[in-house]
Amino acid sequence: MKTPGNFDDMAATCGAAACHPAVPLRLRNNIMDTMAGVVSVDRWAFGEQPTPTGGGGLSSLADSAADTHLRNLCASCHLGRRKREYGPVGEGSRGGGCNACHLRYPQAARDDLTRLEAASPAQRGTVLARFEHPQLRAKVPDESCFGCHSRSGRISLNVLGLREADADAGAPVRTLEDGRHLFAAPGDVHHERGLGCTDCHGSWEVMGDGRAAQHREDQAFLECTDCHRTSPPTLVPFSGLDQESQRLARALGFDIGQRRTPLMRRAPYPVLGAHEVDGGLSFTGRFSGREYPLRPPSPACLGVHARVGCPACHDAWAPQCVSCHTRFDANEVRYDWRDDAEAPGAWLETGGPVFSEPGALGARELSDGGVRFEAFIPGMILTIDRGDGGLSFQRLYAPIAAHTTRREARSCTGCHADSLALGWGRGALTFSPRGRSLEARFTPRFPLRPEDGLPQDAWVAPFTRRGSEATTRSNTRPLSPLEQRRVLAVGVCLSCHRPDTRWLLEGLPTPTARCRALR
Repeated sequence: MKTPGNFDDMAATCGAAACHPAVPLRLRNNIMDTMAGVVSVDRWAFGEQPTPTGGGGLSSLADSAADTHLRNLCASCHLGRRKREYGPVGEGSRGGGCNACHLRYPQAARDDLTRLEAASPAQRGTVLARFEHPQLRAKVPDESCFGCHSRSGRISLNVLGLREADADAGAPVRTLEDGRHLFAAPGDVHHERGLGCTDCHGSWEVMGDGRAAQHREDQAFLECTDCHRTSPPTLVPFSGLDQESQRLARALGFDIGQRRTPLMRRAPYPVLGAHEVDGGLSFTGRFSGREYPLRPPSPACLGVHARVGCPACHDAWAPQCVSCHTRFDANEVRYDWRDDAEAPGAWLETGGPVFSEPGALGARELSDGGVRFEAFIPGMILTIDRGDGGLSFQRLYAPIAAHTTRREARSCTGCHADSLALGWGRGALTFSPRGRSLEARFTPRFPLRPEDGLPQDAWVAPFTRRGSEATTRSNTRPLSPLEQRRVLAVGVCLSCHRPDTRWLLEGLPTPTARCRALR
């Protein structure tokens, strides 16, 4: 078998009875294989299903416009794509099943592979006789994530402090194999301190737990407050961990004495690197070997901000593309990633300017009736040309955890007096006297789109309402008119008063007579 670990042979190799027999089924329901959310949202955007949820995964793709679009442009980034050739995982790698994450080529193995490829048929036996075999590893490095996760939300780029821009932006710090130019930006503080992707995202998230997931949040259960606690965690000893976590803890050296590990809030799975120390929590880096004390959130994060998701304030920026045009050209030839073959007709995309700025604020309706405010970016401000003379336009935002986490938070005015945060788009937001009050006035930077009358980069018009039809989730929406006004009520105060920590801890001070008149 040339490249074991692919999904079509996984049950007989990595998933054999004596190894990991439960994993194949889990991976088959994994969104990194099914891409269920991507498929559903794409079909919805193309008008081929009524909601952005529940449309099936890659295995359901047929020959509709949305499905050929997916097969042409999107379906290469899934675990089920077969790895056919020898070699290490690189920035252009896609698929490979178990090998996509766990394959490791030491330098000696790379050198031997180079010699093998250059050898004549008569020499191959000699080279293979002393071939340094590639290895499998439990510690999955960030490089294994890069091939797929440097696209779309660009998480693998964001963590490293790399933003995408056009070549005319100056001298790039890195150019990818596919020609994209990258420039320096603030990176993620966890990465800067030596933590990797799989320090936080463990096996029960990355491989899934067997349940069919639709979107990222249905499979990635970990939240910032699982480590930076606001209340005491549920702690379990090593013997109380599930069998898989026990095996991994032993492999990582985490089965130490009376060590107790906290469970996640949203799922009964351990935060494996975290453990109790002197009544608090500490974290052991699986790559760095360092100990990191886990501090609780600042009091400023609680109180009035308790309903705001951590990334909404602590992500320094997120990649945002505010214009995309995709068209079908019947005269071109596409590569069909489902069939691994060329096919007639191709989908061609052109994009507009890319920004690296904090996201807009939006709301997620929770199952308990509450609301959490999160960061959103343009999922698609998109014109679709199917090639039959008709055009359709979509303006959809998507929730984002950009993984550009910084200890310092977004400024008070960065939310309460910022048009981008409100979802209005980029432009000038001012407070002007109107009688005895102050009126918010907004002048957009971008022209209005004729399709819906909104500025090119906007999500919602000032003090108007859009619902879940404006997002890629059925339970999210832009800020309502009342929520926009509440955000701006603090912005009005900030036009005169400097931010005061007491506001965050105790709420706004009692307005004076002059303040009441201005409001």
